[in-house]
Order: sequence, then C-alpha cells, then structure tokens
Amino acid sequence: MAMIKLYMRDDDGALHYREAWTENGGVHTHHGKVGTRGKSRFHPTRSRTWPDKQTAADFLRTFREHAEDDGFHEVPGPDHGWLVLQCWTCSPDFSHPDDRRLLDEGQEALDQHLGWHGVGHVDGNDIGGTPPDACDLAGTVLNLFCRVVDTTVGVKVVRSFARQFQLTPYHVIGTREAGDSPYVLAWSARKRDTGLQLF
Repeated sequence: MAMIKLYMRDDDGALHYREAWTENGGVHTHHGKVGTRGKSRFHPTRSRTWPDKQTAADFLRTFREHAEDDGFHEVPGPDHGWLVLQCWTCSPDFSHPDDRRLLDEGQEALDQHLGWHGVGHVDGNDIGGTPPDACDLAGTVLNLFCRVVDTTVGVKVVRSFARQFQLTPYHVIGTREAGDSPYVLAWSARKRDTGLQLF
C-alpha cells in the first residue's frame, strides 16, 4: 500500500491534513482538520472495468501536486511529538476479560482512531512493571506509544478513543514534545496524579 500524508496550518493556527492511500481497485482520499474525522472518498483507478481512469501512481502524483500547491507538506519524523496511553491491568497475565480485550483489540483500535482523526498512529508498546499502589490492582502496565503531529489535539483524540472503546478508568495519558524532552503527565482521571512513570 502506498500512502501520502500532508499537513497545512491555517491563518488561525489550526492544523489540517490531506492523505491518500491505495486500495484494491483505487485510491482512498481523506481530509479535514486534525482531531476530526474529516471526509473520505474512494476513487476507482485504471482497471479492465475502468480503462480510461488514471493509474493509482498517476492519481497519487496529481494528489500530492495539488495539495502542495495549496500549502500542504509532510511533517518530518523528528518534528512529531509523542503520546503514551498507559493502561494498568487487573491481571498480570491479561487473563481478566477487560485486559484481554485491551491486549487483543486495543492497539489496532487506537491506531485506527488516531488515523481517522488525522493526528498520528501507534508506534509500538511495552509491557511490564506494576500499577501505582493507590490503584490496588494486582496487574501490570501496558504503554501504547503514539507518534502525533499535535500533542494537545492528540490527548483529546485519545480521550475520545478511551470513551468509545469503553476503556477501564485505570489509565493515564502522557506527552513528549519533539526532541529529547521527557514524557509528562497530560491527563489523568485522578486529580492527585502529578507525574508519569513509564515503569
């Protein structure tokens, strides 16, 4: 699958995305304001059914040219921020039903949610350590790391994911700006939490 993802900041400071990727039989385009689902459309490309259509490669080239003419450009990897969704599990081996669902479905669901809101994607995870003592959980810790183009918007999108996925309340969100800055706590349901440990 070939994919193009471009961004533009408007005069009010809002970030917008335009992206396109190949699918069987055509190209899917998706555009909107970062943090929103935006609008998407499927475009058939040249095939035996559609011999007069552009090829997928030609469509993507034209798509990029038009987007760049409108001020859109790629955001280089080093300019992305990072976000971590840290979940504390009820069981150390993910045997609890909520933990199993999180392990089996959570990462893919979060990746899709971030992508459809134009803010970024999941870029790995780690498992280990123990939840904070105050939680009184006998489980472990799952960190889902996300590369994002805007950490503030990213936190809002991850919070909406947590609601839609019906994630248990045992989670926090941390952010790290581009560069070598450390992760800091960005959101917690517990007001007494003031820091973030990746365990």
